[in-house]
Amino acid sequence: MVSVKQLRPFAGAPLDAFRAASGPVALILQPASLLQDSGSRPMGPRSTVAMAHRSRMEERLLAMLRDFDNLEVHFLQPTVDGSEFTVGRTDECDLVVPDPSVSQHHATLRWNATTGGFTVRDAESMNGTFINGAPLGYRAQVQLHDGDTLAFGDAQFLYLLAETVYEHLRRASPKPAP
Repeated sequence: MVSVKQLRPFAGAPLDAFRAASGPVALILQPASLLQDSGSRPMGPRSTVAMAHRSRMEERLLAMLRDFDNLEVHFLQPTVDGSEFTVGRTDECDLVVPDPSVSQHHATLRWNATTGGFTVRDAESMNGTFINGAPLGYRAQVQLHDGDTLAFGDAQFLYLLAETVYEHLRRASPKPAP
């Protein structure tokens, strides 16, 4: 995983090269160090704490946008149609989220090559999975779209296509002097 700031030099690369190196989709998260500074406390691998009030989640999302350069970028690089990525708090997961409101195995993301995107399914987590603030049912599998907010418990992510990340980097990067 890298920070947005670390990706800025790659804004000058051609889009095809950026996408080939990064993969088709990115999940963008506030780093764990900033989460802990904002009041979350680390828990052992077997403990899950109850989720914070929904308004606290909105505050975290706003804090993410204010500190954009320091956000962590997790690129998802599926190899075949149907590739699955597990999300949870333990090291056995493909995407480890060290937030105490995240279950050991919280959710599964599944690649759909036809649509060029992922679906998400909650793994009967204690604190649920949310898309754009709406709870995802236990048995539901929902298609994610560019720009969706995705929350596993209190951990807030932005789901962005690589092209969107690339465009944001290009817009925010300093232009060379003539």
